[in-house]
Amino acid sequence: MKNILCFLLCSVILTAATAQDPTSFGAISNEELALKECPFDKEAGAMVLLDEAESNYDEENHLITNRHIRIKILKEKSFDAADITIYYFRKDDFESVYNLAAQITNVDATGQVTTEKLPAKAFFKKNENERLGKMIFTFPGVKVGSIIEYKYQSFMKHYGGLRDWYFQQYLPVAKSQYKLHIAPHLEFTYKVVKSDDMPVEVKPEPQQATVYFEMNNVPGLDDEPYMDAREDYIQKVTFQLSGYNRGDGAGKKNYMTTWDEVTKELLADDDFGAQLHKNIPGTKDFIEGIKNLPEMERMKAVHNYVRSSMRWNGTYGIYAREGVKTPWDKHEGRSSDINLILNNLLHEADLEVYPVLVSERFNGKVDTKYPFIDQFNNVFACVVIKGKKYFLDATDRATPAHIIPKDILNTTAFIVNKKNGGLVTINNEELLYSEYINTQMSVDNSGKISGEALVKSDGYARMEKIAAVKEMGDEKFISHYYKRDDIGITNFEFLNKDNDSLSADQQFKFTSLLPQSGDYIYVPLNNFFGFDKNPFLSTTRFSNVNFGYKRRINTYTAITLPPGYAVDVMPKGVKMTTPDNDIVISRAVDFDKENNSVVCLYLIDFKKSLYTADEYSILQQVYKKLFELLKEPLVLKKK
Repeated sequence: MKNILCFLLCSVILTAATAQDPTSFGAISNEELALKECPFDKEAGAMVLLDEAESNYDEENHLITNRHIRIKILKEKSFDAADITIYYFRKDDFESVYNLAAQITNVDATGQVTTEKLPAKAFFKKNENERLGKMIFTFPGVKVGSIIEYKYQSFMKHYGGLRDWYFQQYLPVAKSQYKLHIAPHLEFTYKVVKSDDMPVEVKPEPQQATVYFEMNNVPGLDDEPYMDAREDYIQKVTFQLSGYNRGDGAGKKNYMTTWDEVTKELLADDDFGAQLHKNIPGTKDFIEGIKNLPEMERMKAVHNYVRSSMRWNGTYGIYAREGVKTPWDKHEGRSSDINLILNNLLHEADLEVYPVLVSERFNGKVDTKYPFIDQFNNVFACVVIKGKKYFLDATDRATPAHIIPKDILNTTAFIVNKKNGGLVTINNEELLYSEYINTQMSVDNSGKISGEALVKSDGYARMEKIAAVKEMGDEKFISHYYKRDDIGITNFEFLNKDNDSLSADQQFKFTSLLPQSGDYIYVPLNNFFGFDKNPFLSTTRFSNVNFGYKRRINTYTAITLPPGYAVDVMPKGVKMTTPDNDIVISRAVDFDKENNSVVCLYLIDFKKSLYTADEYSILQQVYKKLFELLKEPLVLKKK
């Protein structure tokens, strides 16, 4: 699969159409029964033989979708493909799932084909959160060669719930097809996102008010370490409402066909623009108390005030559906509620502030050529102080106001303002993920090591560690970052949690019994570095590698040797750089004869935060060499 995506954009004006059932439930072919491996993805443990759906409407313009999925189990490692979850929008009964049916087909050793239908009691309904519900079920008797399939009908109140269609899944897909009927008077813009080497069939039929999409032999796409966002690489078609013609002589209304139109529509929207410059009840005294502070301190004060006053319910959004005053009264709301409140109070504090739409890293890249508001998943506040932009999210309890939240680094955002708005690229070339690790330890003649460690975390490392320790607590934090089976940790302290101007310091004592062989003791020189497992072992890479921020690790390790041992092998000093000098790795090791000790210094410096898939081979080689260096121990020999 190529990593350069191409885009196909079309606008369709469609009218009424007659519904038809797209499913062929149970019509399994002999070829499907005999299939032993995926023809276009030989390593796949399972594959989707068919994923088809058709969306239509009834007399009241409800959106009705019939979907049918058939899956073949090819290897034991993918038996979990038989565990099915169907999500639906449960809030306000917006969506319901009907006519759910499922069956499993097996072939025994004699060639006898048997099919078992799942009873109604096999399907369970659960709530995922206040917005989403889910239907869950699993197929019994799954084995290599099983074919599982299910179908269901989704009933939505209107076309506002129209989902994008994903040709690509975690499993490879042999055939993916989708047919869309549009209710009268609606216009939809659609965009097909695909790799250059993946053909797609698109059949718009305005006379029949339909558009049909099909893609075949689509390889599976799994999550990759430090992936930008899986959304960026999935073959799919996305939809956005572009116009509405009421048919009553009032004429046609267009929606967001340019970025200027996006600004215009949002600022006129009751749930967005109308919620700006609102008076937030009970905040007058707070605002009056901070108005004489310098701009930076005012920004920090408002940011801390809102995030300490509001609880995020875990739901993302752009609009304040209940306005901003109701969530404020409840001290709880969606991300959009909280951050539009933040915008209001920053404005009240006489700061230059604009709402900004963001697509957080997990949500995927924004295609700037197309004014699709659905590309964004959240709204932040953008404060401008002395020409510098600060991006604030009051749902983020770990990131201070003067630091860009890591989830929007290397992304494109949209500032919603007629005069000073527009698209903006967000990155941070100044602040790093920076750690200094100081380890002092002594080895005794039995091979036991005792020592003290100090880890100083700055920049994005500080934010990551503080967020983690607050969420996990000390014990789980220690286990996650520092404790291994062969290391015991005591006297742990986490300092400077609440002072943004200082590094987050973690200090503790540790003991360990070192590996030995005969007269030799092997002393590791890589304690607490955080490089425990190489994430880049795969020979292929489909997605970019996005670390989000630059990283620099400095270490100092001092080892006092036992009197009965001498240094037998001391790792050599090394300096390694990439051709562009964007990665520097160095190691210096010295023996202090007077104090009978060894000192080891490491510098691991990543000067770039984003690597394209084409650069993956260089990054993979660097990591391979890095882990080879980190595994080299200091070898002591008994005198």
